[in-house]
Amino acid sequence: MKARPTRVLSVGVLTCTLVLTGCSKDTTASTPPASAASSSASTTPAGSSGSSGSSATPTTPTAEGDEVRSRSGAFTVVPPEGWTEATDKAKGVADIDLVLLSSKKVGDFANNLVVTAADGDQSVLDDELAKGRKQLAAAGRTVSAAPDKTVAGATAVGFTTAFEQRGIKVLARSYGVQRGGRIYLLTLSSSQADATHAMAEFDELLSTWAWT
Repeated sequence: MKARPTRVLSVGVLTCTLVLTGCSKDTTASTPPASAASSSASTTPAGSSGSSGSSATPTTPTAEGDEVRSRSGAFTVVPPEGWTEATDKAKGVADIDLVLLSSKKVGDFANNLVVTAADGDQSVLDDELAKGRKQLAAAGRTVSAAPDKTVAGATAVGFTTAFEQRGIKVLARSYGVQRGGRIYLLTLSSSQADATHAMAEFDELLSTWAWT
């Protein structure tokens, strides 16, 4: 049972890289198979994988006030204005529940949120978040604490990861929350230059989160 949440955490971090690479200048690289992704999240170079042939900018941003439902149907959110659902950009990656992507870029980088979901309880989630921090630190990324967040009444705990991807300084905040025997990992990524604005948009989104 513990093996699957391990994959959730790892793929959540890697998926963030996949989506963001699809937003970079180079979109010619191919996405690795999900089986490879699950075992290499902490060691795969950020620029080695990307979204196959995907457009750098969403063509149909989500209108303000539009509600988006996760693949699992477990929750809904209202994305900030100018964001669009981009779950298909993570095609083939295990446990993806929702991907949201901003149509705006700061420093050639679009803010995005990746949510994964799998079975697990709070103790498993705590263990896997700790393992994730160690793995990313061992991969040379700067890992630090992140303030807790509230997700529709549930407390989400996590950490912040700073790294460089193809010359762009990236900041990712990864949060884990457990509800109803399921683990949800939320990873918000932005350029470091847009970190404050990205967090404001994240807080705006969380204020609309509703369990179904």
